[in-house]
Amino acid sequence: MDSTGLKGKDVEHEVVLRFRPGGPAILGVWSKPEAADRKFTEWLGAHGQPGAALTLTATIGGERRPAKSWTHEGGLQVAGSA
Repeated sequence: MDSTGLKGKDVEHEVVLRFRPGGPAILGVWSKPEAADRKFTEWLGAHGQPGAALTLTATIGGERRPAKSWTHEGGLQVAGSA
């Protein structure tokens, strides 16, 4: 039994890193959320600097859902947390 409600749906987890606003991006896509979250944390530790922006987005059944983002100025933002 699948308790997530995701059985049969395409799910991708995308991490994007930009070193400056509108600049070139480094992009990675994973099927497992744990792998994408681990990469988000690794890239944040290695490249978290002023001007950089990092996002983690889940695409479920064609619908994009922001999960996390980070900027030097705004810090870590997690979707659904106050």
